[in-house]
Amino acid sequence: MDLLIARVLDGFNNGVIYGFLGLALVCVYRGTGHLNLAQGEMAMFCAFLAYAFIGAGLPVPLAILLVVAIGFVGGATVERFLIRPLGHDAEYPILLVTVGIFLALNAGAGVIWGGDPLVFPTVVPSGPDDYIAVLGQRLHYQKVVIAGLLAACLAVLYALFRYTRIGLAMRASSSNPDSTLLLGVPVHRINSLGWAIAAGVGALLGPLVAPSTTLNTMMMLHFILYACAAATLGGFDSPAGTVFAGVMLGVVENIVASYVGAVGSDLKQGVTLLILLAVLMIRPSGLFGSQKVERI
Repeated sequence: MDLLIARVLDGFNNGVIYGFLGLALVCVYRGTGHLNLAQGEMAMFCAFLAYAFIGAGLPVPLAILLVVAIGFVGGATVERFLIRPLGHDAEYPILLVTVGIFLALNAGAGVIWGGDPLVFPTVVPSGPDDYIAVLGQRLHYQKVVIAGLLAACLAVLYALFRYTRIGLAMRASSSNPDSTLLLGVPVHRINSLGWAIAAGVGALLGPLVAPSTTLNTMMMLHFILYACAAATLGGFDSPAGTVFAGVMLGVVENIVASYVGAVGSDLKQGVTLLILLAVLMIRPSGLFGSQKVERI
């Protein structure tokens, strides 16, 4: 029983990161209808910036807040100068641009900070005794902080999308930008806001994950794949669904890898793929995604 609880907690911790990064993907999609494949690398680059600020003498929390602000502005800048000129309907060119941003940020971080893994400090104490006991297992403070911030971000974004005029404008801009523009909604600004919020969420996650993965240029590659799976499974227009799907994937994958010998850690990604395929065959828009209605 203790082993099962330990595996569930490990999977939960991984799933929180999947859901966190998936939440950033949803922010871009809710505002623009696009998929940002560079979301993980933007988070990674912000983690390196935070490392530089900490090296310059800033406290860790202040360095993280600073890179969140930088990420927010950077996301809006990317939308303004790299995405907007392509037009809203240029789905494949935009996807290719995000791949280019991915490669540029990854290479840039390698050139500036090198390829060796760096040790990143935690926000809270991370010694052997710095944990909360959960059913006899240890849940370290840093994990609690990440889960708490994910819940806070989810609550804020849910309120933004559900109860504010900005959220309504983001949904309308994503669904039908031309008609939304005719109604007087500043679609371009709304699109920039979606990218900015997503980059800010990613900038918050990067420095929080870095202590457990070590700071390196490949630290988010694993997570972006799962984040895409979580957003697809939960629904790209559903923040809560994406977070739920991310946590579910983390827990189920970890339990199957632990108890099914033929799967093990080497093939556990296949579990995620099978879950994804099974759900999408029944519900292509994801578990909690809205189904598109075509008017004839």
